Amino acid sequence: MRKNLKWLTLLCLSLAILSCVEEFEPENITDVLDGALVVDARITDQNIQQAIFLTRTFSFDEIDPPPETGAQVSIIDELGKKIDFFETQPGNYNTNGAVSLSQEREYTLEIFTKDGVQYRSNKTTLPKQVEVSELKAERSISNSNTDGISILVDNTDNTSSANYFRYEYEETYKVIPPDFNPFDWDEVDYDFFCEDDDGWEVTVAPRDEPANICFASNKSNSIILASTANLASNNLDDFEVRFIGSDNYAISHRYSILVKQYHHDNNAASFFGSLEDFSNSESLFSNVQTGQLEGNITVENSDIANVIGYFELSSYSEKRIFFNYEDFYPNESLPPYIISCNVIREPALYPDGFHSTVIDGKIIVDRGSNSPLIESIIAGQIGYIGENEGYSEPNEFGELDRGPFLVKPLGCVDCRVYGNNVAPNYWIEE
Repeated sequence: MRKNLKWLTLLCLSLAILSCVEEFEPENITDVLDGALVVDARITDQNIQQAIFLTRTFSFDEIDPPPETGAQVSIIDELGKKIDFFETQPGNYNTNGAVSLSQEREYTLEIFTKDGVQYRSNKTTLPKQVEVSELKAERSISNSNTDGISILVDNTDNTSSANYFRYEYEETYKVIPPDFNPFDWDEVDYDFFCEDDDGWEVTVAPRDEPANICFASNKSNSIILASTANLASNNLDDFEVRFIGSDNYAISHRYSILVKQYHHDNNAASFFGSLEDFSNSESLFSNVQTGQLEGNITVENSDIANVIGYFELSSYSEKRIFFNYEDFYPNESLPPYIISCNVIREPALYPDGFHSTVIDGKIIVDRGSNSPLIESIIAGQIGYIGENEGYSEPNEFGELDRGPFLVKPLGCVDCRVYGNNVAPNYWIEE
């Protein structure tokens, strides 16, 4: 599922700016945007189940955009053939199975919301297919003089018309915790009434599933655009899609990136270019000329309804590469781990002021406060490192020694904090 929150925030703020000719006042945003339909309709030439996402604008004090439910959504070609989308989750509309569009036809998006408002896009065609001819990684120095790895794209097109591209990526990398331990917490028990005669109890046992190697994934969260309009040819050569600093843990071991290329038309390029400009906080509240962010969807039968969004058709191409840290940094120290794992702690099993009382032959534990050790385990904060040889149970005066176990942050011990311990099906080792 696509993440709509940032998309919606940018669109909402953009519309607010475009609607004002006077000084921008943040408290007026909700009035300006009141309930506009937000359309995320990015359709490709892939033979897959296509998806469209509908939500409503939301105010700053709301966490998530409200989904637009109960709508009728379809794409209609120039011959009148209709492709229907069905609501599979609130606000998520999908085709019934795989659908492939034709490059020879024009398509229009049509939406009827449950309040009877009709929305329609301009006619749009699929651009021709342009393949990613090469995806490569090279060691380089960034504009900010940072050493790292550039992910570069090449493509080739022999026609004379300019090409416009949008890129996304998904990266996957190994996570190997520096303090992995084959033992894990087993019994973690508050026995306040000592019914099993062992009081508060924490034990360890061999792990029942691997936690020494995991695979974490991230997706791009910015708009990445490229154009050949000002180039001598219609080919992209060494276009940088991603730069990864040499101190980024993601490249510490084995790294993979899937780059997705969307070839779209000039109108879509203009829309996403404006959206990219608005995502820059420095330009967000500056003077913006009306018309910089213009979608291709309009309201057909209402004078009060508003719509924000774009109906994009694009041809799609992708490539994946793998590399290891040592491929570019042989015999060099690895980047620092995701978190600091330098400090070993000894959380106490019994809290300060702990005492117990014998009543009717049974030991009753004072539970005025909780166990630092047990609470940290329950909260998923710490992992087992080893036994604390200097530990002893409270003496008859209730005096405590250090905690029974040596621990570190859980992510230092268990890689599942940051990823999945099952390799993805596309993963390839050397």
